[in-house]
Amino acid sequence: MHMEIEAIAQRKREITDKFGEWTNHNIRLDDDIYTIGQQITGAEVKLRRILQAIADIVDRPFEKLRVLDLACLEGLYGIELALHGAEVVAIEGREANIEKARFVKDVLSLHNLQLVQDDVRNLSREKYGCFDVVLCIGIFYHLDAPDVFSFLEQIADVCQKLVILDTHVSMSAEKCYIYKEQKYWGCSYVEHKDNSTAEEKNKSLWASLENLTSFWLTRASLYNLLSESGFTSVYECHNPAVIKYEIMRQRKEADRNTFLGIKGKRKNIISSPIANKIAQERWPEKEELEL
Repeated sequence: MHMEIEAIAQRKREITDKFGEWTNHNIRLDDDIYTIGQQITGAEVKLRRILQAIADIVDRPFEKLRVLDLACLEGLYGIELALHGAEVVAIEGREANIEKARFVKDVLSLHNLQLVQDDVRNLSREKYGCFDVVLCIGIFYHLDAPDVFSFLEQIADVCQKLVILDTHVSMSAEKCYIYKEQKYWGCSYVEHKDNSTAEEKNKSLWASLENLTSFWLTRASLYNLLSESGFTSVYECHNPAVIKYEIMRQRKEADRNTFLGIKGKRKNIISSPIANKIAQERWPEKEELEL
């Protein structure tokens, strides 16, 4: 049973008094009550893309899907999928975000949504099980090396079909890391000041939990890492479009898009078996192509 409207409004005031206003996820609670207001934010625009990609690629009823929402922020994506009937586990590192998501869960009576306050780097099959779909929306580019590499391997281990990775990528190959004897290129990005306190880091809701810098992979290195982590196909999503939102968020040194990694079985060619002996090539960096 849903809360009464007055109780919803009162509880929302209590949440915002303690944890601050919602920063990004605008969710309808009842009638004209929204977490932010009657307006469209970028997150809802991107949600349409993610929802459609899952429907088109997984091709199973949502009620039969188990979904993982990593670093769920205020819970929009996991909440939407739970509303469609999926079994959802959403992990978030900050108390302010997880409490806002819990409030919405209670208001909407989403018994198929499990919210866990945890560091996403603790992800494992033993702890959380396996999932048909893994959402990695806006967290990948907040991790530093080597965590960014092992994290994608952890995702691959729990993902049975589809990972949706919405992330910034570096437009230049400035730094190189070697992980499991393979080279990966990208650039560093500042998350917190060197003298930031633990409290200041915790209040920075759109930054890393504690690492001072993060490592943004180039597109080529991201493609390579996805492939080497076990995803047999990798795509970039362009429609449904989020053009206005992306233009507003453009940065000179970075780009961002939604990447789809599909976990399948590698197929052999029958008509020309000799082609099966060709080793899978790694994507070269842009600088290498220009040589």
